[in-house]
This record gives sequence, C-alpha cells and structure tokens, in this order.
Amino acid sequence: MKKIFLLLSIVSVFGLTSCSNDDNVDYVDYDTYPEVFDTNPVTFSPNNGRYEVIVPLNPNILSSDVVTVYRRTVDNGTTVWEPIPTTLYIPNVNNPNVDLEVDYKFNFTTTDVLLYMQATLDLATTPQYTQNQVFRIVLIPGYVAQNLDTNNYDAVMSAIKEANNGTPVQIKTIK
Repeated sequence: MKKIFLLLSIVSVFGLTSCSNDDNVDYVDYDTYPEVFDTNPVTFSPNNGRYEVIVPLNPNILSSDVVTVYRRTVDNGTTVWEPIPTTLYIPNVNNPNVDLEVDYKFNFTTTDVLLYMQATLDLATTPQYTQNQVFRIVLIPGYVAQNLDTNNYDAVMSAIKEANNGTPVQIKTIK
C-alpha cells in the first residue's frame, strides 16, 4: 500500500507541475499592415451647418487600427502634409483684431473617413478652402502607433516603413 501511495504521489507531483499559465502574455496584432491612401482632389459640400466629404475605405479597417489624416498644403513653396485636425487663421479685413478661422477635422468608422470643415467665415464664398483639397489617410496598426507622435508626418511614415519590414508603403489613390 505504501508503494502505491508513493507511486501516486510521484505521478501527481509531475502531473501538476507540468501545467503552465500563459495568461500573462500580451497579444500583439502582427497581421495588420500599414496602408496609406491619397484622395483625389475633393470638394466639400454643405451639410447641416458644416462642409463635409466622405471617403470610403476599402478594405475595411480593424478596430485596433489607428487612423491619421493629413492635408496637403504648400509652405514656403514646399508641399507638406499638415496633420488634421488643424485650424487655419485668416486675417479679418473687417476687424483686424480678430482672425477668422477654418477648421479641418475628421472622424472615421471601419468603412469610411468623414472629413469635415467648420469656419467663422462664409465657406460658400471661399472656394480655396473647400475645393480641390487633397488628403492623405494613414492606417497604422495599433502596435505601431502606441508611442508614436501622429502629428509628426515623417515619424509616422518612418514607423510604418519599419513595421513593413523596411519597405516603404505603397501610397494608393482613392475616391
């Protein structure tokens, strides 16, 4: 009887110590790839007090992805990508003490990006702000965006290049 008890004790010790708990391992989503899309020149249309345009996304994005949007603009003769949201300050000829403002903003779902504008000036009379605007939409996997300054376009493009095994991401045109 003592031998059976000893044998069962030894088997139990080895059986129970072979169990492991891997619940402390964080899951990192490495199957999402960064994507970059440029819009063709878009024109914002009035809708409920603001101007907007919807840009469809294909393929749909994952809920773990981070979406950043940049507006193409020219600064001192150089084309640059300005992070959205952004506010443009325009001198007010009627009241030089108060600038007028044009705000570019966005929100998104898994299927599209809504670009919209609000302003303290009449957007219907200022087509330079509502027409022929080009935007760059960058889909960043969540694990890449964790400690990334998304306001720094160059840092974003560098991080997604690194996440893409050192290969620059192909920029696709949509809309």
